[in-house]
Amino acid sequence: MLNQPVTSQEYKTPTEDEKQVISDYVDELIARGFCKMDSVASDKTQLYNRFDGLSLPLSFIGNDFHTWLHRRNKTCGFYEVSYILRKLRHVVGSKFIPISQPYYTDPDTHCTWINLYRTYAPTTESAEVSPLFLDYLERLAPNGDERKVMVQWIAHIFQHPGQRPSWHLMLPSDTGTGKGFLVESILHPLLKHTSVVSSYSKITGQFSTLPEDNLVILFDDCKAKSNSVQTQLKSLLSEERQYVEHKGQQGKMVEIFVRYILASNEKKPLHLDESERRWFVMTYMGHRVDRAETQQAIKDLADWLAQPESLCKVYNYFMNVDLSDFNPKNPPITDSLRNIIKMSHCPYALFLKEHTADRKVFTRAELVQSLKDDGMSKPSDQHLPHLIRDAGYVRSRPIIDGKQHSGLYHPIGMPLEDIRSSVRAAAF
Repeated sequence: MLNQPVTSQEYKTPTEDEKQVISDYVDELIARGFCKMDSVASDKTQLYNRFDGLSLPLSFIGNDFHTWLHRRNKTCGFYEVSYILRKLRHVVGSKFIPISQPYYTDPDTHCTWINLYRTYAPTTESAEVSPLFLDYLERLAPNGDERKVMVQWIAHIFQHPGQRPSWHLMLPSDTGTGKGFLVESILHPLLKHTSVVSSYSKITGQFSTLPEDNLVILFDDCKAKSNSVQTQLKSLLSEERQYVEHKGQQGKMVEIFVRYILASNEKKPLHLDESERRWFVMTYMGHRVDRAETQQAIKDLADWLAQPESLCKVYNYFMNVDLSDFNPKNPPITDSLRNIIKMSHCPYALFLKEHTADRKVFTRAELVQSLKDDGMSKPSDQHLPHLIRDAGYVRSRPIIDGKQHSGLYHPIGMPLEDIRSSVRAAAF
């Protein structure tokens, strides 16, 4: 008999020899990354490859099986798609879950998902890194205490990829100091799931899915066009679940594991308020000698990293960092953070701090008049709400003595009775 498979009408069940041939073929399909998928994107079962993300019609199996038989010099008179599909993993889509298994089964729905997460496989157990690498870390963080925290924060990604910290790294520095080299030449080949963006909108935009399937995202000298950028980022930085909307699909809440590194050439990359605890801000980094000397040091490190097993040693170095005193939910407060907060205190913010010291409730008209009396112009309508929110205030329209007020500013969370009492007291 020739290698050409025949239809199931001629053979209702395979022989034992045919079962073994088919089993061998299915094992190879699995090794090649194939599974069967029923997803919301299609009303038909499809053959899906988890390695390249391509979906194929089930008719692919017949042609591929025939080619496989010919290549292996095997024969098989039985062919039925459903029989071959029986052994393939059944999935409903893909997710990014930092666990080592290639598939993830939801404990509640029992639906299985392809796991997009990939791990690095070192070829040596040595963690003996070159002095060039340690020197590079010292250049990134000349302050020893800050360097320890930075290294622990990075090591936490390697050791606990599925435990997302609520704070992130901010690296302000001079140009050409090697901030981007950390992500692109060290973290990316080891962690695999990293991205670099040059605009905050790449993360805050409606259809941004980058936080969903990355471990590290580098903000590469992104420019904050207004003080509201940090407000937009707040929940993205601290929350472990995030609303994600794919084009053409209904949005949903997903668990995210991404960490952010903000590398900036500005001494105040973002507007930060007094309560800021989402950034570990490191000391502004300059060149040890000059830009040429720094670039030579980075080139020497790049040459060492290109040597066999060098990246493996860096991987093992981070895997062996002691994290016993590392707190992923509470960053140390640095002088650099305090300086940025101080720089964030614009004249309007200072005025509001004084204005609210002796009055808890006030109207917009009263605020504008006080600014005028103090010789200050009124902030723009776009800027004022952010100033009010940063001051810990909110605007509402409470009902007082049976009438709805046109608008009052008061502390966030202030009880309604206290608001009413303040308004009545001011009326006398």
